Amino acid sequence: MYKFDKIKLIIWDLDETFWKGTISEGTVFIPDNHIELVRRLTDIGIINSICSKNNLQSVDDKLKECGVRDFFVFPSVNWHSKGTRIKQLITDLQLRPANVLFLDDNSSNLNEALFYCPELMTAGPEVITDLLEAAYKSTKEDKDHRRLAQYKILEKKHAAQALCPSNEKFLFSSGIKVDFENDCQNHLERIHDLVWRSNQLNFTKVRSTQEELSALFADNAIQCGYVSVNDKFGDYGITGFYALKGDKLIHFCFSCRILGMGIEQYVYNYLQRPKLEIVGEVISDLTAMECPKWINQIAEQESDVSFGYTVAEDAHIVLMKGPCDLFQILPYIANKRDIDTEFTYTASNGTVIESTGHTTHLVEAMRLTTKQKNLVIREIPFLDMGIYRDSIYRGNYKIVIISILQDANLGVYRRKETGERFAFAEGFRPITDMTNWEKYIKGEYNSSGVKFTEEMLEQFAEKYEFVGINTPEQIVQNLRFIKSHLPKDCTLAVMLGGELYYEKNIFPAYETRHLIHKSINSAVRACAGEIGLELIDVNRYLVDQSSFYDHFNHYIKPVYYALAEEIVALVNRQTGLNIHETSKMKMAQVRIKEFLAPYYYKIRKLFGR
Repeated sequence: MYKFDKIKLIIWDLDETFWKGTISEGTVFIPDNHIELVRRLTDIGIINSICSKNNLQSVDDKLKECGVRDFFVFPSVNWHSKGTRIKQLITDLQLRPANVLFLDDNSSNLNEALFYCPELMTAGPEVITDLLEAAYKSTKEDKDHRRLAQYKILEKKHAAQALCPSNEKFLFSSGIKVDFENDCQNHLERIHDLVWRSNQLNFTKVRSTQEELSALFADNAIQCGYVSVNDKFGDYGITGFYALKGDKLIHFCFSCRILGMGIEQYVYNYLQRPKLEIVGEVISDLTAMECPKWINQIAEQESDVSFGYTVAEDAHIVLMKGPCDLFQILPYIANKRDIDTEFTYTASNGTVIESTGHTTHLVEAMRLTTKQKNLVIREIPFLDMGIYRDSIYRGNYKIVIISILQDANLGVYRRKETGERFAFAEGFRPITDMTNWEKYIKGEYNSSGVKFTEEMLEQFAEKYEFVGINTPEQIVQNLRFIKSHLPKDCTLAVMLGGELYYEKNIFPAYETRHLIHKSINSAVRACAGEIGLELIDVNRYLVDQSSFYDHFNHYIKPVYYALAEEIVALVNRQTGLNIHETSKMKMAQVRIKEFLAPYYYKIRKLFGR
């Protein structure tokens, strides 16, 4: 059954549900109250979509004929089974199954959908009259159809993103702009709505009433603000809210409509990373120490902020590909016009993809056929096609810089029947091991944003087996394969992992990581000359515990600056370019800012900001 007050989306079957009859067999009839329900749902902010086994053009023509085509978003009309399509549709719409009602006259379709989305609400067409009555009783209003407009924007973005060669290029091309405002009382209703309705990106889960929010806004000791977002696809309106008391966040929540854009990471770093006690599950990682570079990029270039840049349309010369170590270095390279980047990103399904530089994925991107890649992505709902990005081979780069940091961390899995491989999740806690399932499901183990269910893990373990974490020998073999498939004049540079033990480590996965890095680095150094690799070695700059920031893989900014200098020298030497690191003056400013960071809010308060 269903609970009307929980519904954010209704997915309609068509034949014998939305209309009477089967459209492929002839004329169909649409009852007036069905059309009335779609319109009324839209008026109160509930979205409508379609999952039907039919011909898309026939369906589109019929919906246009009865004047309701534009009331539906993300229509899924083809002949494939409905269970996986509904799961993907809910993911694309950035919602939770618990807030979705699927209407279908066929009980087997309803059961199949429940198998893939156990929290989904389901019903047959007999409930349509009751739904219409509940819709008219609802006190919610969205006469301007703002929610529908937001999902139309998401629909356009989804189509455009599918044509883009990389997620980061898509984000850079989107022109994302974030504005900060503090006249919160003028937008009390919207902020209250955010606080109560946001779940996936509500970090504190504090459900304040309107009266409590008003008191917060009036308290001079609390800094409250909201963020508005727009890009070339449209205006998302107010999509985030924060309340900061001293150096601790009371509220930090965002609308799911901005999932995958990096807005929450941008705001958290903009606020200078205050204390934040995360309550319950969220699907975003705030560990990255820099603001996402694709946000407010024009304004940042005008103000000469070192990490702002725009990806050019012409062919680039350098590709940097990997996780947070390369991401942290890039801000200290001043001229990025000739550099493409493929870093850790959040996929549209909410999964954090950390494996862009993993050597297994770089090998499989070349080795597998498109059919094989599609097979893996279709079977595994928490992956996306970005793991097999092959621009490293197609981009005609002069230098490719990869970080093998995640080779020492992520587990490699193999499809039992046909051998396709991919890397995902911490390798010392295999997701095929039943003894780990309970903690993955509860979110006690790092799941990279995936909300695992027992059914999902069972289906995965049935088809895929755990191979292990890549050994030094396997990494060398993969690097040899990658180098042999690059153009002959392309330099392959490899970033090595740190070998210094981090005394403040609290994560079991990192307790012996320095020793694993030492073993991998030794193997890579030994074969570098034979394969033709350039090595970028962070260990040259790790002096003692003061070299770490807050994590085994996170270093203080002077370390990243020194690595940037090394990369700049390599690029200029191998390509004849004349790029350079940011100025020594800027580096001095970085060090001063780092020193003053703990006093940031005290200074703001002193000057009444």
